[in-house]
Amino acid sequence: MNQQHDPVSALKEQEATGEIADLFAEIKDVMHIPMLTSIWRILARSLDNLRTTWRLTKPLFDTGYPNHIYQTLAKRVSFPTPSPLSKEQLETSGINAKDLLTFQAIVNAYTRSNTLNMIALTALVVEPAGQPADVHSGPPRVDWPALPSVLEEQDVSPSTWSLIHALNTFGSTPDQPGLATLWRHLAHWPRFLEVVHASFAPLQENQEIKQFIQEVLVEMNRIGQQLAHHRAPSPALPESVRTQVAQYVQHPGLVVRMVVIGHSLASWLQSIPVPNKDI
Repeated sequence: MNQQHDPVSALKEQEATGEIADLFAEIKDVMHIPMLTSIWRILARSLDNLRTTWRLTKPLFDTGYPNHIYQTLAKRVSFPTPSPLSKEQLETSGINAKDLLTFQAIVNAYTRSNTLNMIALTALVVEPAGQPADVHSGPPRVDWPALPSVLEEQDVSPSTWSLIHALNTFGSTPDQPGLATLWRHLAHWPRFLEVVHASFAPLQENQEIKQFIQEVLVEMNRIGQQLAHHRAPSPALPESVRTQVAQYVQHPGLVVRMVVIGHSLASWLQSIPVPNKDI
């Protein structure tokens, strides 16, 4: 596995100090997200690389275009979605109304973060093409509920850890099997994760997830080319960082798979009838 893109080995947000912690806070504020996904925590292995990458990326977020694309992507791409759960299936999954809302908030947080990162960071590594992206007003402030912690292997049962890895195979590739943090964050509800696995496994088996990964890669490249017109000419992104970022946004086994899975999972969750009582 390429350790450059392993979320498990990335700097934990709570361990950041000094300027790195300040940059993390600014990134979250600009992107309106409650926690950082892996790319920024991986870049933080070098303060200079983190500082330079964010200095180039922030103006792209300031255009409002990444958030506009995030809000409209489901209209551009018909993400694959399993059949809705019945109320009876939900009641046997061990999740109550409050937990389901928290589950949805975690999925939405990762999906927002991964999508915004893919849009803006693609614009850093492609050449401008097409019509320049339109500038949009900034997104409204997103109020996130308190979220539980990300779980480590020692925090869960062996069967739940195996389930996490089974979920992680969705859209992954042999050369980039890094464990997506989303699944560890959702592991507070292992019985419901079993339902997620059973519902999404057919999409993996019939290669729908793979198909949509390729479709989203093409669409994001085009969007990135439009946004690249707004890219600042300097400072130059170090070549090693440019290579790392390019792989992150262009490799089918990295962020794009979580963009596809995140949007599909968010859409599926919206179709679930919220329980009207605790289980």
